[in-house]
Amino acid sequence: MTQRGAYSSPLFKNSHLKRSKPPGRREIQTILACLITLCLITGTGQAYNQNNTTGTSQDGIQIGTKLYLYTGDGTGTSSSGGSNGGGAHTAVLLWTYTFPAAVTAIDMPTDGSAVVVGTAGGNVTLLNSSGTALWTWRSGAPVTGVGISAGGDAVAAGTGERLAMLDAGGRALWTMETGSRVLGADISPDGDYCVAGTTAGDVLLTGNRGGLLRKMALESAVTAVAIGSNGTLTAAGTENGTIGLLNDTGTVLWTYDAGSAVQSVSMTDGWDAVAAGTAGSTVLLLGGGGRGEPVWTGDGGINAVRLDPHDSMIGAGTGDGHAYLLTDAGVRTWDYGRVRSPEGEDRAVTGIAFSSPADYLAVGSDNGNVYYFAFTSQAPPTVTLEPETATSNPDHSAALFAGMQAAPDSGSKTNPTDDPAPQGAPGFCAAAGLGAVAVAAALRRKGR
Repeated sequence: MTQRGAYSSPLFKNSHLKRSKPPGRREIQTILACLITLCLITGTGQAYNQNNTTGTSQDGIQIGTKLYLYTGDGTGTSSSGGSNGGGAHTAVLLWTYTFPAAVTAIDMPTDGSAVVVGTAGGNVTLLNSSGTALWTWRSGAPVTGVGISAGGDAVAAGTGERLAMLDAGGRALWTMETGSRVLGADISPDGDYCVAGTTAGDVLLTGNRGGLLRKMALESAVTAVAIGSNGTLTAAGTENGTIGLLNDTGTVLWTYDAGSAVQSVSMTDGWDAVAAGTAGSTVLLLGGGGRGEPVWTGDGGINAVRLDPHDSMIGAGTGDGHAYLLTDAGVRTWDYGRVRSPEGEDRAVTGIAFSSPADYLAVGSDNGNVYYFAFTSQAPPTVTLEPETATSNPDHSAALFAGMQAAPDSGSKTNPTDDPAPQGAPGFCAAAGLGAVAVAAALRRKGR
């Protein structure tokens, strides 16, 4: 931000005679001083609001955190912990967002301020933590995997035979042909690397500018992938039940036989642990060298797992329509379900994601719904898009500004393709109006 300072001009008296002040002159001067002070404060706040963002991407997308106070009416649905020991968690369902097609994958940044959603209809949509759709990217093929960076400024998506990277405004930075259908995709927490697993058994590693960095071949279709910071390590699960940890040179550091097809993997950023969910209904937690075992067995296939960065919590979504939180010892502390279709038919949980710490959690289902829960009374941070006139493409230009707003009422949200309403920046109109009054009063006084 460029600041321009003004110099003070000397004051000249146009009369040596001291005129008596009429009644009320002091009151007028006091009011005038207050108006001028208020103008300066308001204008300064406006300049700060426009320039104090937390980061800017290469494509002119300003990234920040916009906090709001949740003003729900207390009618949200509560869900409680399990009955088989351990400290139970209680959550409140803040909102449900309904898509026209099955939800196939979800992810959220570390602070829980947004949820990125992939659908069988070929759309990648970013929802903020108040349940508003900020943008939708249409891929033209079913989305089989999504990931979002820890700061929420980049998204990876696997769709058809392509891997794509999107910026914070939903614009495709690049797409890469994979040669066979993508079954899983992820992005590193720092947003610098993307990874995809394919039906041909390939693990494909790319940088944030696109282009293949490394191709690693496994013995079976790669059904799930997860990647750590700096792209150094990648966890992969295969259709034949193998879980492997690979480094960025393509070396397989260890493997583990899960006994059935691996449907989801998750890893900590410190690379201390890998969690996996299998078609055989088991959740596994593996440590250094691939040592570990199943920590929990459900009643249906484990479609989705999420491992807390501190290894202390595992989220699991099952084919029989339940979402669970488990301790690293496999003790169930929370569950939600069973999810159903509008016709009352049982549906599967296809994605689960939570913040760190696990104060906010999102669940995706093939019934087309995304459910957003809070385990705390504190409102989640959120993001919002506003027009950015400095960029050349009005369809994608947007900025995420700092500020506060009241949250919308909780409940079902629909129409993911609706554009968010533009929001004007506060303070400018007030500053201009008060400034005009102050200047007019000053000129009138000078002319007397």
